[in-house]
Amino acid sequence: MPKNFTQKQIVIIGGAVLAVIVLGVVFFLSIRSGGGGAGAGVSLTVWGTDDSKAFNDLIQSYSGPGSGTSAQIKYVQIPAAQYRTRVLSALAAGTGPDIFEISNRDLAQWQNLTTPVPATLATTFNQVTLQSDFPDVVTQDFVSGGNIYALPLSIDTLAMIYNKDMFNTAGIAAVPTTWEGLQANLPQLRVETPQGQITQAALALGGSETSIPNAPDIIFLLMMQNGTQMTSVGGSTVKFASGANGNDTSGLNAFNYYLQFGNAAGSDYTWNDGMGTALSSFMQGKTAVIFDYSSALAQIKATSPFLNYGVAPMPQPANATVAVNYAKYNGLAVSRSSANIASAWNFIISLTTSAADENIYLKDAGTPPALRSVISSDFTIPTMSIFASQALTAKSWHEAQSETFDGIMNTAIQNVLSGAADPSTALNQAQSAMNGAGN
Repeated sequence: MPKNFTQKQIVIIGGAVLAVIVLGVVFFLSIRSGGGGAGAGVSLTVWGTDDSKAFNDLIQSYSGPGSGTSAQIKYVQIPAAQYRTRVLSALAAGTGPDIFEISNRDLAQWQNLTTPVPATLATTFNQVTLQSDFPDVVTQDFVSGGNIYALPLSIDTLAMIYNKDMFNTAGIAAVPTTWEGLQANLPQLRVETPQGQITQAALALGGSETSIPNAPDIIFLLMMQNGTQMTSVGGSTVKFASGANGNDTSGLNAFNYYLQFGNAAGSDYTWNDGMGTALSSFMQGKTAVIFDYSSALAQIKATSPFLNYGVAPMPQPANATVAVNYAKYNGLAVSRSSANIASAWNFIISLTTSAADENIYLKDAGTPPALRSVISSDFTIPTMSIFASQALTAKSWHEAQSETFDGIMNTAIQNVLSGAADPSTALNQAQSAMNGAGN
């Protein structure tokens, strides 16, 4: 038999029903926004080294009029030289950003300060979509323990930048694609006085970071191209000097190959640390070939606008069956102390997986793309096509402290050049020092 409710009871029941409806709507909107999307009332701060215009244009695309998002997102540009110190200090003080950039070689340093893509977003973005959207090197660099810690807007790689006039004068019609081919062209490209003083270097190879800032990167690339096992399985121990079985010489062979171009007593001598920096020497028309990232092109254009130069793929060993290239780039990560972790990750995923947003960024920043879909279309941009395609074959290795490791490798180069150690001793010392530094 139906029960008759009083007017007061009806009001209470009606209020409860309304509350349930409101909560249901809120929950539905939360699901629609990806479990905490950057919507109304959400404020995010992003720190990075990118030019402010490049990132602010992305923010406008994400949360501007007509975007359906009213998140408040602020970008702070920090000089590269101050970046690491300022971010670490701010995070320690509890005043750090929600989102910040980390180098593809530095996840081990930042992992405890960042938080991976949350489980609430795993249905829309996970390792399967990561591998589908980005080159394999991103998985190598930013996935740890099955978790994704950062995503890039751009991937840069080492490439060969050469002086076309010097190649033409030397009668070299086709740019070499192998190290052996380039080495064979060295006598035509090198110019020296009767006394043996080099007035035109063929290649900027064989020096330390004093003259070749990318020297450690080039050596690590040569090792990986030579099949060197850089670390033990799992990446806990550096192994490039000895290999897993203790007698692998592939790393030493790569090290010696690099050093021969700086050996004044050798037939391939073409460079020394007294020749200025590689990029400056190239821009002054004193060096035929340098190996650098796409970021060098803007400086070449600004400093030497009439220099007739070209960009070619990084040389590979003549017997190589697959190409191996070397990447250097940043990824956007979310601070572990952020109050809006899901919103921050929604913002990162939205930007980095959108071809439209990536094209906005690439136009402003003048850098190569990171998305596979954009890489496939970027081949129409001559100066960027080489860097873009090389991202697909880029490799990485696990480093605990990239800046420290670069410094250790630089010391090894200098010890050999100065005669303080033979190559084998210097490389073994470098391996020991890196393991002592915490790899």
